[in-house]
Amino acid sequence: MLLEVSGVRSGYARVVILHDVTLTVETGELVTLFGPNGAGKSTLTKTIAGHLPVKQGEISVDGTPVHGLSAAKVASAGVGYVPQESNIFGEMTVRENLDVSALAHGHRGAQMVEPAVARFPILGERSRQRASTLSGGERQILAISSALIGEPKLLLLDEPTSGLAPSFVDIIVDWISTLVAEQGTGVLWVVEQNPAPILEVSSRTYVLEGGQINAEMPSAALLDSGRLERAILEEREILEEGAGREVDVAAMDE
Repeated sequence: MLLEVSGVRSGYARVVILHDVTLTVETGELVTLFGPNGAGKSTLTKTIAGHLPVKQGEISVDGTPVHGLSAAKVASAGVGYVPQESNIFGEMTVRENLDVSALAHGHRGAQMVEPAVARFPILGERSRQRASTLSGGERQILAISSALIGEPKLLLLDEPTSGLAPSFVDIIVDWISTLVAEQGTGVLWVVEQNPAPILEVSSRTYVLEGGQINAEMPSAALLDSGRLERAILEEREILEEGAGREVDVAAMDE
């Protein structure tokens, strides 16, 4: 098993967001994490990536325990992480973003920069441009490309297509699907308000509600059951009411 999360309890300082979360991702598998706003989805990816401490439970990557390790050491263990926000260095150029990511991986990382640029020529065309001036889709391509410089075994994606034009959504979904199929990368993808395109290429989906996994199912079952539409409607109602669990931990999680 590539990723094993077992009985994990995590959160921010004294605020516990996740309660006894257990899930798995196999090598060469794309798994989606779905749930309403405030369910704890971002908290889970941050915890796996080493950005939040594990208060209880265990996390292992390819058989190696990583709970309790720093984010840098978790990355060295083969985990690439693309957070929902602040996932690029806006004041640096596009090329500098890729070069900084490569530094942590030595000579091999440096060798991966040109293939990243070749995959998306826009990165080469904008190489001297400040990353903050890119469009939303271009920023996400840069963020994911930077995470892939280290050739991670496991890739954590936190809502990478949220708010993007359909053309960029298609590009990212096709790209990640190919990565899974051809390179055997395992992916845990937090899906957002328009999850259907991702669910269509995902094998399994975990539904996270109230900081707990309350269902695991084939992704096709979520698409066919009508549960997806009901969950999206519920989330919209929560957002309209201004509710949500992140009152003081703002923006701590989604």
